[in-house]
Amino acid sequence: MSIVGQQCPPVRGLTWIKGDPIPVGVPASSSGPKRVLIVECWATWCPPCRDSIPHLTELQHKYKDKQVYVIGVTSEQNVQTVKKFVEGMGSKMDYAVAVDTSGEVQEGLMMPAGARGIPHAFIIDTANKIVFSGHPMDPGFESALRTAAAAASDRTGGSSSSGGGGGATAEKTPLPLITASLEELMAMSVKALKELLTERGLSTADCVEKGDLAKKVQAQCSSVTYYK
Repeated sequence: MSIVGQQCPPVRGLTWIKGDPIPVGVPASSSGPKRVLIVECWATWCPPCRDSIPHLTELQHKYKDKQVYVIGVTSEQNVQTVKKFVEGMGSKMDYAVAVDTSGEVQEGLMMPAGARGIPHAFIIDTANKIVFSGHPMDPGFESALRTAAAAASDRTGGSSSSGGGGGATAEKTPLPLITASLEELMAMSVKALKELLTERGLSTADCVEKGDLAKKVQAQCSSVTYYK
């Protein structure tokens, strides 16, 4: 089973731990930058994943002048565990990191690819086409990346020190952290709670009741900064 050659489906609901949010599975507009994305599925508990981190950091540095972005995506649901791991890695993990809180990377990429383990990387070219699916240390990975990166736009305005952001920080407005208690959140309307989540790119599909919305806001919007 392979999804190489297919269009990357749109991925929403990522919780960004490091780097500026980057649209995944969204075709570039004619006037927008031509981007290449490396989406690598990993986990904090996976030793082989840790082995590939320096390699991905090296590649992000190699292509720092191009619109090439490495995004490490984990399906772990404990955002704080992931955040603590990433902070501990510091500059050794110098690329964007997100949590697949909506499960869309798992459902839209991993399962259709028949991927049975991690780390597993996907390269998405400037036409939003998946040109590689497999282990990030495979020989074919760098070859496919080199070909895809040749068509990527050059970056302007330098690169972000937070990794993977690439000069877009100044153009984005950080949304405030939600510090309200669960009781205060429960006093808000369902519509208001949904708006807090959707403006941060988080899915509300997994929230059946108002309490689910309030708990998700408290868990994912109190310590992670999102941008719009």
